[in-house]
Amino acid sequence: MPKIIHTADIHLDAPFSMLDVQKAQVRKNELRGAFSSLILFAKTEKADMVIISGDLFDSGFVTKETTALLISQFASFPECRFIIAPGNHDFISQRSPYKKEMFPPNVYIFEDEKITHFSFPDIGVDVYGYAFTSEKYTENPLASVVPLDRGRINILAAHADLVGKSDSCPLTPADIARSGFDYVALGHIHKGGEVKVSGDTYYAYSGCLEGRSFDECGVKGVLVCEFSKQAGHLSASFANRRLCKRRYEKMNVDITGVDSTEALIERLRGALTEAGFGSDVLLRMRLTGRISPEITLNLKAVTAQALGLFYLELENDAMPLLNPEELKNDISIRGALYRELMPMLESENEEERQLAADALRLGLAALDGNDVVDF
Repeated sequence: MPKIIHTADIHLDAPFSMLDVQKAQVRKNELRGAFSSLILFAKTEKADMVIISGDLFDSGFVTKETTALLISQFASFPECRFIIAPGNHDFISQRSPYKKEMFPPNVYIFEDEKITHFSFPDIGVDVYGYAFTSEKYTENPLASVVPLDRGRINILAAHADLVGKSDSCPLTPADIARSGFDYVALGHIHKGGEVKVSGDTYYAYSGCLEGRSFDECGVKGVLVCEFSKQAGHLSASFANRRLCKRRYEKMNVDITGVDSTEALIERLRGALTEAGFGSDVLLRMRLTGRISPEITLNLKAVTAQALGLFYLELENDAMPLLNPEELKNDISIRGALYRELMPMLESENEEERQLAADALRLGLAALDGNDVVDF
């Protein structure tokens, strides 16, 4: 019963541009470490094969340290076959590492836009796949029938987009059903884990190995697949396994009643404890609720502390706690500011209301002589 680890979208040497230089370098190193953890996991699981369905690299520029690590790690597990189907970020070209580097003999790389295959008779598996040769791949590789040996376990490694039209290899569940493959190991979409069935074919996105932004929240890892085929009948099992070192998360915290930066920190620490977030988390926290416009909150000081997280980003969407009637009748500049913003504050458009609330909060703070830079 062959055991196959399905992964994709590792994006080695990604820049992590949203972080400062020091933390970006930490994350680059951790991404390399995640790949090493993948190999260690494959050894522990005694995997027969690891399929990487595209975007192993973030771009065609790959550091010597990264290629040296890959070659060393691949070579450290010669019993395992590593199958790579280059995607839109790491498309194959004469300048790509796939052409320039000498990979160990247990590494198999698809190099053609048309579907080809590698056959492994000892485990009864045929792996089909194709390569991006530029950033775009607008053809449907399954438009033509692919002849398969029904006695084998037939797998397609596909960096693809499951929509009707895309610049990143458009496929549909109907295409998958017609293909006749036993399993389609997908890459390109970084959220994965759910195994689906179309016709007689299983298919899934493995998701990325490590999140790299707040568009990739939650625990990340790989999909462990086991297959058996008797008299043409397939049995399969799938399991998601976490391998990520850190994860991106988002949360909202109501800060109503907070009257100082210290009180804010205490409120946020409580929310983090309740959520179970620690040093493995990069967090975007949205502040909600209502606070007095008289209060100045030093958000820069809060984010600098990170509150035990690897990274903290704050979005202040808290609304000012006001007495509308009092401000409406105020003959000072404070009242004039409120009356000017009142149509927007009462708008049906949430974004417009938030913009007006921010303007009012900052304006009142400035009129009171408070520092508005850290609001």
